[in-house]
Amino acid sequence: MKYYFAMSIKRLLRAPTSLIFNLIYPVFIVILSGAIAGNHMMGGRAESNYFISEALGKSLIPMACISFAMYVARQIGNGSLTRLNYFGVKTRWLMLADLLAQIVCAAMGVAIAMIVAWLAFRLKSPGAGYFFAYILQLFFALVTLMVWGQVAGVVIRNVAGIILVGIIESFFLLFCAGGAATLDAVPRGVKVMAECFPISWVSYKMPAVWIGQAYWVPKFLWISAIWLVAGILILWFMSLAGNPFIRAMQKQKIQSSMGKSKAKSREAAKG
Repeated sequence: MKYYFAMSIKRLLRAPTSLIFNLIYPVFIVILSGAIAGNHMMGGRAESNYFISEALGKSLIPMACISFAMYVARQIGNGSLTRLNYFGVKTRWLMLADLLAQIVCAAMGVAIAMIVAWLAFRLKSPGAGYFFAYILQLFFALVTLMVWGQVAGVVIRNVAGIILVGIIESFFLLFCAGGAATLDAVPRGVKVMAECFPISWVSYKMPAVWIGQAYWVPKFLWISAIWLVAGILILWFMSLAGNPFIRAMQKQKIQSSMGKSKAKSREAAKG
């Protein structure tokens, strides 16, 4: 598993889509947000301390919904999991290694984006305790999103389908994260719906942690815990030997291979 984990990180950093969304996109969002906000001060703090949570939350969405989901679907589609299964490697360990590799790459992107905000836009943490609480909760949101990105990749198993579904998911979650309007400006029913997703709490409530007004966001924690546990249970079912998702892909590849063999046999017979 260690070797596969290392190879997963290399593949993620080599793939153009993963490289862009994991490392470049978070920095781009932070720079764009900083350019829009300018060097204004709010309450004695640079405005970057208020927009950093929303910027990081928005950067995590396409990582999970598009980039990682595409990677997972491609791993299943090209037969990588099937070939390793033949050597006795359990599917659950392969899926776990891919998930951990994506979490590492996503964390690298977030760290680089925060360093850029610190250097260019005067981002400043209020203290070690608040910083630790903030990073821990942001990491919780990151893991939850990546788990569901993997769920989407295993369920859909088609790169073209992932792109379509991922774009729809990304637009919806970006709306929840304040991409179109603040939650206070939308109807109550829409606000309640958006608050069912952890990313909305990252954008609207976690800035209070960063600026030292609170250590924890309780509703975010338990809503994220529900999503995370549900996603892990789904992945566990999918990783079981003979599960319908992986088995369907294996059957499709076997049938395709048999069809090609028969076609070659007919051509040889005619010749």
